Amino acid sequence: MRDYENLDLMHRNRLPARALFVPYATVPAARAMRPLASPYYRLLNGSWDFHYIPQGPAHVPAAFPENCGAICWDKIPVPSNWQLHGYGIPHYTNVQYPIPYDPPYVPDENPVGLYRRDFTVPQSFDGRKTLIRFDGVDSVYYAYVNGQFAGFSKVPHMPAEFDITKLLMSGENELCVKVLQWSDGTYLEDQDKWRLSGIFRDVGLISVCENRLIDAQVDALLDTADYETGLLSIKVQTEGNPGLHLRVTLFDGETALWTGESPAGEASLFAQIKSPLRWTAETPNLYDVVLELIDGEALIEAQCVRVGFRTVEIKNRQLYVNGVSIKIKGVNRHDFHHEFGSAVPAEALKNDILMMKRYNINAVRTSHYPNDVRFYDLCDALGMYVIDEADLESHGVVAVKHYDLIADDPAFETAFVDRGVRMVARDRNHASIIFWSLGNESGFGCNCFAMAAAMRALDATRPIHYERDEQALCADMYSRMYTSVPGIIEQGQLDNDRPFFLCEYAHAMGQGPGNLKEYWDAIYQYDRLIGGCVWEWADHGLFKTDEKGEKYYAYGGDFGDQPNDGVFCIDGLCYPDRKRPHTALMEYKKILEPVKFTFGAGQMTIKNLWAFTDLSCLTMRWRVVRGGETSAQGVLPTLSVAPYTSETLPLPAEAANGLFEITCELNHDTPWAPRGHEVAWAQHGQVEPLPAPERAAAPLTVQECCGALCVCGDDFCLKFDAKQGVLTSWTKAGVEMIKEGIRPSMWRAPTDNDVHAAKEWRKQGLDRLQSRLESFTFEQSDSEVTVEIVTVHGGYIRRPALKFCQAYHIFPDGKVTLSAAFIPYHDELPYLPRLGIRFQMPGWFDQIAWAGRGPHESYPDKKESARLGWWRQSVAETHEPYIRPQENGSHEDTVSLRVTCGQGVGLLIEGDGFAFSTHGYTPEMLTAAEHTNELKPGDLTQVLLDAWMGPLGSNSCGPEPLEEQRLYFREPRSFSWTFRPYFIREM
Repeated sequence: MRDYENLDLMHRNRLPARALFVPYATVPAARAMRPLASPYYRLLNGSWDFHYIPQGPAHVPAAFPENCGAICWDKIPVPSNWQLHGYGIPHYTNVQYPIPYDPPYVPDENPVGLYRRDFTVPQSFDGRKTLIRFDGVDSVYYAYVNGQFAGFSKVPHMPAEFDITKLLMSGENELCVKVLQWSDGTYLEDQDKWRLSGIFRDVGLISVCENRLIDAQVDALLDTADYETGLLSIKVQTEGNPGLHLRVTLFDGETALWTGESPAGEASLFAQIKSPLRWTAETPNLYDVVLELIDGEALIEAQCVRVGFRTVEIKNRQLYVNGVSIKIKGVNRHDFHHEFGSAVPAEALKNDILMMKRYNINAVRTSHYPNDVRFYDLCDALGMYVIDEADLESHGVVAVKHYDLIADDPAFETAFVDRGVRMVARDRNHASIIFWSLGNESGFGCNCFAMAAAMRALDATRPIHYERDEQALCADMYSRMYTSVPGIIEQGQLDNDRPFFLCEYAHAMGQGPGNLKEYWDAIYQYDRLIGGCVWEWADHGLFKTDEKGEKYYAYGGDFGDQPNDGVFCIDGLCYPDRKRPHTALMEYKKILEPVKFTFGAGQMTIKNLWAFTDLSCLTMRWRVVRGGETSAQGVLPTLSVAPYTSETLPLPAEAANGLFEITCELNHDTPWAPRGHEVAWAQHGQVEPLPAPERAAAPLTVQECCGALCVCGDDFCLKFDAKQGVLTSWTKAGVEMIKEGIRPSMWRAPTDNDVHAAKEWRKQGLDRLQSRLESFTFEQSDSEVTVEIVTVHGGYIRRPALKFCQAYHIFPDGKVTLSAAFIPYHDELPYLPRLGIRFQMPGWFDQIAWAGRGPHESYPDKKESARLGWWRQSVAETHEPYIRPQENGSHEDTVSLRVTCGQGVGLLIEGDGFAFSTHGYTPEMLTAAEHTNELKPGDLTQVLLDAWMGPLGSNSCGPEPLEEQRLYFREPRSFSWTFRPYFIREM
């Protein structure tokens, strides 16, 4: 049996799993915790020799590893993934296994990457043991030193250490690594991600002496009697000569709070610490536990474990940290980079956490494998709750048989347990980790029980999570994915002794998700609902260049990868570069705000939703806006509103005279955001419309000619095609404002979350409406001309969808009021994407201003983050460049919209709370494009005015929009808008 197809073989020569322990020569060096500064650590990252063998292991050159000089080598960086350097192709799949389901076997055509580099052992390593540590290699690998076998290991996202002391020579040494793309582990590594291979995390040498610290487990808990007394429990494993002793010191800054000593060996120490500063995501207070191994008076080596005092409990159907009930305001996060794949740079890890903190996120689920070890250090230091998830997913079994096929097969027990135990051994000293997770979407069975028991034996201080344990038989909570809002309300109302956790919800794929507000209204209402993690943090796009040299983000299938799950990897709150947020992340920030304002008659109530921090850290600034300008402003006195309490204050007197806005800003620098960073805001009141032109009236003239009707004033003219019932021309001061006339609009370029609903929309012909004129009449009086048009619209094959009744009331001053009604033709229409009108203006009408929600896009169930105000943008700036182009750029609760050209001519549209979008392309162009580089603006400005815009939901993977928010068209619907053409000089 080959090693990589042996379910019972996890390794050869691998040392026991442990935390990253690098020896330091002094206590200050240990406390700095910079391995690269230690004389006993050497990083082997860099440019390595590389040889790719797509045919499989049987084709590895006979010269490997003893005579590598006979092999033709390329170069590749380590860490990296070989597919991103031209060897094989990136392969994205979600559920589907990329190989036949034939465990434990894998195809013979199993690509192999051979790695080679020379290294010299530093002089500081002399007389000591040398270990080599691989932090991450996908999928399995064999290591050789100087042509001799050093070790073999599995599990991509777990480290492995091997003792290579006896294989080393003086001077230059050769390290070779053989990496296989597939293994029996592949059946347990079916995560929703790009399948990328190679050495993707650090490789380093660690020098240890015969007398050494091997590992330590440090539990820094709180006495649950009062949560004031710290309980410090330390277990240290050493090896070496008899007579060695261990000194352990707890440091708070430069102050030693406690020191304990013990003989070396298997040492256990315990201390009670009076009133330590407690660790939470809001208050990430850390202490240093310094371990010194001493021989007589001589320090042999020092290590440091950074800990936070905190206790995690599940009781009263809730989640408690340090005796306080908390909510998980989380995201799911893959260790992924848009350029470097699985080899994520340190600055990108930090940037992710900083962004999360700045967007009011307090928790991360490491979906679906342990992340880079540096990520946990950052979570400890910056304050982020972590659900640490084992490198385990076997979702692909659903295509073969039942979900539990592997989870309930004892043959896989060793592998399940190995993945859980190694995660706990590596990560258990991190204060940020509040749950262990058995993995993701791997069914449920006997292996889950064995895995959970082994993990609890190593660490019983944290709850265990596993979503597929539907009855919570070995997990400590109930967990579900994508439960609807009514569904979580039902869960909140259940009389159950364990909390309910949404490990995935609100699928953030493309445009969306909707209903975040409704989710969090329910989560705050019911104690049993402890929160959830949005799927997911960032889009997994990979850079690709088209034939014209234009870069774009690629997704599944774009590299010829089969099978693939297409755009399903583009499902995050951030764009792939993780620097620009999607509007969904702006919405999530707003929903998760730690300060909630409610307004009443002349007063406002301020509620603190932080669990551990009062509001004295915030400056609250207010202003009153009239006509787009600040008419009054001020700063509230500093408020010390305690966690989970409220305070009511009178509104400033000026608030009665405009739109009142209040913002909450940090009043001091923090490690995650500077002073002045906005954490919350609220508005009270209405936005005023944009100013309308006032101009003198002149008599209207009406002329009929060749099937056209012209209605003209002194400097404007409207022309209708009386045969088709369409407004075809509208000039102001001789400038044409219409490129394509007004028609009904029922179609939007499907969002990713419309994927299922759009099938019904197409079935009903909403994407291909054709028209039939039913009647065209006009009437002239002294005060106005009224043009009435009735048209019928439907898609080929189908019955007509609606009758569109328009009445244009044209006044001598140029104002036009459009009163319209939509009448359904039958009652079989599904809920609609939109219902309104569309028309085109020439492309030089490229500037807009509006009064309503902005500046970014908003939709009926995704608009809380868009402020009311007066906004100004170019048409191009309103475009939201989703990786797969789709409906975007709408703005809810608009009361007026102005579209202008450089000549100063414009069209002002007024109504009572409509939605609009403007683009340089049509909905049809947007629908046809599959990537951003395919969407090319035309010589047009498409204006879409929606009397009703349909909600978004998150039905790409989650629930449809809420029933009460869906846009049903069963009865006639009507609206009325006013159009005013103008010169800017008339304003």
